[in-house]
Amino acid sequence: MRTLPFTVLFLASSLLAQAKGSVDFQKQILPIFEARCVECHSTAHAGPDGKLKKPKGGVVLDSKEGITGKKGLIVAKNADTSALYVAITLPADDEDRMPPEKKGDPLSKEQAALIKTWIDEGAAFGSWTGKKAEPIAAAKPNDKDGKVGKVSGKPKVDAIVRLQEGVKPIAPATLATFAEGPFTVVSVGDESALLSVSCRGNNDTVDDAMLARLAPIASHICELDLSRTRVSDAGCKEIGQMVRLVNLDLRQTAVGNQGVAALATCKELRSLNLFGTKVGDYGLAALATLKNLEQLYVWQTEVTAAAIVRLRDGIPGLRVVMGPDLPEPMPEGAGGQRRRR
Repeated sequence: MRTLPFTVLFLASSLLAQAKGSVDFQKQILPIFEARCVECHSTAHAGPDGKLKKPKGGVVLDSKEGITGKKGLIVAKNADTSALYVAITLPADDEDRMPPEKKGDPLSKEQAALIKTWIDEGAAFGSWTGKKAEPIAAAKPNDKDGKVGKVSGKPKVDAIVRLQEGVKPIAPATLATFAEGPFTVVSVGDESALLSVSCRGNNDTVDDAMLARLAPIASHICELDLSRTRVSDAGCKEIGQMVRLVNLDLRQTAVGNQGVAALATCKELRSLNLFGTKVGDYGLAALATLKNLEQLYVWQTEVTAAAIVRLRDGIPGLRVVMGPDLPEPMPEGAGGQRRRR
């Protein structure tokens, strides 16, 4: 008797499991992750060259601790609000789709359906725990180019540690008001009072007026993702009240010079994404007071090279990106389908 191809056997077993109402993570879900995901989303480890290889977007899919530790990645018994399922079911041409287009075709409908079933059933792992993080020594002060053991490489991590000192957590009752959206509000760490806010999946519903809802938690927000929303210059006045804001993503919004100028009060800002906005040289000049700024993205804007040179002169070490080298979106949060580019 001829042996059936692996893919046929895999599909048959998957369909049988779904029919029985039970998906085996180790036999059916893990092989998908290993074949299509863990190349980019594996536990941090030292590579052959001695450099630390970190999972993209902080998403780890080769350990139970990694999968369950990323808030919103897997929401047991609710695949539709799980960031993982949302990402794998986005349109093939969406830049946030996983796996990304450069890594090949999307997951098949059968694979996506199997993952959905597994999550909706409760996302059980059985006895599987996966890999454990390797112990990596901290980099010595004279380690050139951040070789063996450089865990972070991002000064903004140190900024978050400093900014959360002495900050009391937001009252649970206040956080509960965000449960119904459009914003996803999560802590930046298990013990941190600082918050990360995003609205992916609800981008079209978020406008300037909607930002007023963030006022009660504004002083605790250190990461804010408003990419592809309807926010404009008026909304930046609300953002300007976020004194602990470290990372701000305004890509592909209607924000222009006046809005960017209003961000000059965000003195802790380290990363600012203005890709595809209406900002020009005037708005860029207003950022000169942000001496902590480390990364600025101005691809597809009206900003000129001369304005960038002037800004760099005032902020030594600032990295300004004028091409399609954009940071990965903050992975926290989930929701419905995101709109196409």
